[in-house]
Amino acid sequence: MSVALPMSLVAAIAPVGRAQPWEPRPFRVLPEEAGKDPLFFEFRPEYRVRVIGIDPLELNGTVAQGVRWAEQRLRLEGSVGLRGVGAIHIQADVLDGVLFGDNGEFGRDPEPTSGLGIASRQANLAGWTVGLLPGGDPVQVDSYGPVLRSIAPMQINYLYGEVLLPVGVLRIGRQPINEGGTISLNDGLSGRNRWGASYYHESVDRVLFGTKISELFNLISEGADYRVDKSVDNGVFLGLVWDFLVDDSITSSADDLNSLSAQLDFRWKRPEILGPEWGPMRFTATLTYRWDERFNTSIFALPVRGNFSVGDLHVSGELTYIAGTTRELAAGFAALTNSAVTDQDVRMLASRVELDYELGPLTLSLEWAYAAGDADPRSTTTLTTTSWPRDTNLGLLMFEHTLAFQSARSAAVGIENLRQLDADSFPLTEVATDGRVTNINALFPQVFYDPFPELRLKLGVLFAWSAADVVDPVQSLLRVDGTEITDDAVNYNGGKPGNYWGTEVDLGVEWRYRDFFEVALEFGYLVPGDAFQDENGDAVDSWMLESRFTFRL
Repeated sequence: MSVALPMSLVAAIAPVGRAQPWEPRPFRVLPEEAGKDPLFFEFRPEYRVRVIGIDPLELNGTVAQGVRWAEQRLRLEGSVGLRGVGAIHIQADVLDGVLFGDNGEFGRDPEPTSGLGIASRQANLAGWTVGLLPGGDPVQVDSYGPVLRSIAPMQINYLYGEVLLPVGVLRIGRQPINEGGTISLNDGLSGRNRWGASYYHESVDRVLFGTKISELFNLISEGADYRVDKSVDNGVFLGLVWDFLVDDSITSSADDLNSLSAQLDFRWKRPEILGPEWGPMRFTATLTYRWDERFNTSIFALPVRGNFSVGDLHVSGELTYIAGTTRELAAGFAALTNSAVTDQDVRMLASRVELDYELGPLTLSLEWAYAAGDADPRSTTTLTTTSWPRDTNLGLLMFEHTLAFQSARSAAVGIENLRQLDADSFPLTEVATDGRVTNINALFPQVFYDPFPELRLKLGVLFAWSAADVVDPVQSLLRVDGTEITDDAVNYNGGKPGNYWGTEVDLGVEWRYRDFFEVALEFGYLVPGDAFQDENGDAVDSWMLESRFTFRL
């Protein structure tokens, strides 16, 4: 009776259909259809407005309290091609990150359209970033805070051609770095995250070839009478990629940074041999090699991921390991610390496991998240700090905003020091996390409730430890006064390195109208741990509220 009663209640309130958040929309070549024009055109606009309030953004000072802003983005995606043959794809962002209003100071960049706010009749192209405050000392962290910046009205993210050859698919041009949102790569398409929004695209100039290698073996074994299975959800697929990452001088190849990748993707649509309750299974393994001569770079990456379903249980996991050597980081840090430029070993590790269990209208979810850290940022030691992509989110506030702000201030100080020293490289741009999850060992239990197909309610509590003591690499390196760094290291807020980021409670509601308009309200409350405390052991609680309005065709 104790089990039957709750289960009967769940069945009674079960919705007609589960809420389905908007799925990402990768580019595609439409199949041939009898009676339809072989020439096809697809146009997919998406307009989004984000209204965000955070109080405070800075947990230990007065530079960024009560922060409020509204920003927008129009994403335009289009494809034109021949059905079953190929297409040319393009994605562009318009007014990406542009603030509502006519903002700035007359005579300075960004400049408002009028010298009088009350006379303004036109909004301008201003956004915000972390920069040097008026009158501030460029080598002091507290001198940096939110400042306005000009934004280009349009940016081309992707532009490439795709052709379906008899033996596979060929793509050439500026492409998404990956079709998916993983802990190693994320294309930034809307719908990749359960919390927050996607805002950063990852692109690469690439030549890609992919084929369904299992069909080649079937054709060889079965002979000419074999009917090829063209489905993309069952079989074994092989992908080969050449990425052109850096070219610089066209008269020299020594400064070129290139990358080669090979991927095997196993997809099993109906694993009936395991039992009727088993759903689709997938396992993907990729090997990537990146190299250049200028900085003696030689780095391998091995991301693997898999997922399967058994009844109402859905399991997914992924792991990325990176190993190699480079002196590109040491070239920048050497100027900052007056040390020798040497090859630095790289050993990075990240992982994530997600468990979802569907119980009527409820989805119970548990996520474990990991990214290695590094308590010793000196270039003479092995580099182990690992970060997820910018658009692979974990919660709402802690990494997306709080750490992003403080790390950006630290990076700005380091970059200014390197600029004054005319350094060969600027590795400190990567100190700014830009919202990336880094140095983490966390548990994130979540609950999603779908009372109607158009409505989703969600709750999550993020418990975030660090994988290694949290250290600000810039301020710690500037403080080094001997052979040891443990007595000089500080966190991003000037305090003693800690190992607990904090606890974050996230709430949200999403409602969609006729598959065209969606509104999302999300609230996050952060209780910071010792990793955010300053030299006095202080760090105040912070909260955020985001209203997000999306129009999509």
